[in-house]
Amino acid sequence: MIGVVVNANARKNRKRPSLVRELRGALGADGRVIVTRHLDELRPAVEAHLADGCRVLVASGGDGALHRMANVLLELRDEGKVDAWPPLVPTNGGTIDFVAKKVGLRGDAVTILRRLRLAARAGELERVSIPSLELRGTELRSGNTRREGEERAFRRVGFALAAGGVGQRFFEQYYALEDPGPPSIVKVVGKVAASQVARTALPVPAHLAGPSARMFEPTRARVSIDGIPVEGELHGALHAGAFYLDLGGVFRFFPLATEGKIHFHAGPVAPWEVIGSLPRMALGRRLRARGLVERAGHEMIVEALETPLSPIVDGESYEGVVRLEVRPGPPLDIAIV
Repeated sequence: MIGVVVNANARKNRKRPSLVRELRGALGADGRVIVTRHLDELRPAVEAHLADGCRVLVASGGDGALHRMANVLLELRDEGKVDAWPPLVPTNGGTIDFVAKKVGLRGDAVTILRRLRLAARAGELERVSIPSLELRGTELRSGNTRREGEERAFRRVGFALAAGGVGQRFFEQYYALEDPGPPSIVKVVGKVAASQVARTALPVPAHLAGPSARMFEPTRARVSIDGIPVEGELHGALHAGAFYLDLGGVFRFFPLATEGKIHFHAGPVAPWEVIGSLPRMALGRRLRARGLVERAGHEMIVEALETPLSPIVDGESYEGVVRLEVRPGPPLDIAIV
C-alpha cells in the first residue's frame, strides 16, 4: 500500500485542479490519496495511512510538505505510537524541491507515483538515507512577547535552516512573490543588488532602498558553535545545512556538510561581501566574508536578543523562537524510483 497526502495549498497543486484525480488514477487500488487543506489535518491523514499498513508515504507538495510530514512522524514516535515509519517520497511539487534533487527524483507527482507503484509491485522499492538537522529550543506562545508562563518547547527535524540574517530575509522576499521558482531567485537577488547599488551611490527614497535595507538587516543573537562563542551579537548570516543543497539550480550551499557534521554560518557579513560572493554561491563554494564563522560542526546554539527569531526550516516559517539548539538529527529514509 502507498499512502499519499496532498497539500492542497501548495502553489503547483492549486494550479492543477485535476491533480488529485490524476494521482488516484496513477495509484489505482495500490493505495489511498488523502487531501489536506489545513495543517491540523495532516496528522490524522498520516495516522490513517499508517493504520492502512502503507509501505511508503508520499508528500504531494514541496520541501515544506515533506518537512511537515516528517515532523508528524517524529511526534508519533515520541508519543510511543510508532516505532519506525515507512520511507518518505517528495514529489517535486514545490518551488525549489531540494530534497528531491538531493536523491535524484525526476518528474512530477503523477510520474513519480506511477514509477513508485510499479517498483512496489515488483518488490524493487529502493531507499536512500539522508542526514537531517534536529532543532530544539524554546518558543513563545504569543510569537512576539516574552512573559512568564508563555514559553514552550520547540522541536523540529529538517534539512536546511535560515535562523536569521541574509538567508532568512531572502526567503521572506522570495515567498512573498506571486509565483516563486528558480527565475524568482534571480529576480530577488537582482532587485536587492540594484537597491544596494542605488542606496550606496545616491540618496534614494525608502521604497527603492527597502529591498536591500531589509535583506541585509542583521539578526541580534548570542551564538556559539561547538561550545565556542561567535564574536559579536549582530549576525548577517545564521544558517545550517545537513547536506549540500541545490537552490533551484541557481545557488548551491553547505559544501562542508558531511555525514554526522553540519555546515554552519554565523557572524557579521557586509552587504558587498554577500553580493561579491554570488559567483561562489552559484558554484557551491564557501563564502568570503571577514568575521563570518563558516565551519562543519556538531552543535550551534542561538539565543535571541530583544526580538525573537523567525527561523525558516525547509521553506516553513516559525515565529517567536527565543532559543535554538541545532544538532545532527536522525537519518531519514527516502524511497527513490
